[in-house]
Amino acid sequence: MTQRIVVASGNLHKVKELAAMLARAPTPVEVVGLDAYPDAPEVEETATTFAGNAGLKARGIADFLRSQGEPGDTAVLADDSGISVDALEGAPGVYSARFSGDGATDATNNAKLVERLEALGRTSSPAHYACVLALCRVDGQPITTEAMLTFEGRWNVEVRVERRGEGGFGYDPHAWVPDGARTVAELTADEKAERSHRGVALRAMLATWPWGT
Repeated sequence: MTQRIVVASGNLHKVKELAAMLARAPTPVEVVGLDAYPDAPEVEETATTFAGNAGLKARGIADFLRSQGEPGDTAVLADDSGISVDALEGAPGVYSARFSGDGATDATNNAKLVERLEALGRTSSPAHYACVLALCRVDGQPITTEAMLTFEGRWNVEVRVERRGEGGFGYDPHAWVPDGARTVAELTADEKAERSHRGVALRAMLATWPWGT
């Protein structure tokens, strides 16, 4: 039986990345993003933690899908993730996607990151990516023992003002992997999935299979 999964994100990069990793699940999956639901609400991220925001998004989209008649056993998967820079006292953290304010884009967020580092006289800083995945069913019934499951992943990197690579998204062109030879934006999709914060969290989630038992 195929498990339907709705990724509670309008970020097509995240949806594509998660769909590729979910293709390795031990049971067949059908993955769709919120682009399949033009009327889906934008869930306000009011929490101060990745786990809090991921939970808000998962519950909010599950409620919406239930109102649209989506089958109860459809799973909703929400991701909240970002980068925390030591030299910036952990910023941007949960505000990574909107670091540069209203209308933020990857380009403006990266420009602000570089600006903040240079203002401190820094060309680099230790940092880490963090990801929390929240998983629930549309009908709110337990997946295993709980109605909401969360999975966390972390990836230590170094951010530099130097930019390199055209792959990935977000802060990847400025995030250098621990060996210092490449940026995250220079990794292949498979290499990134194997190392990344999102990959760690997703593999922990896959270990819960089969769902609903």
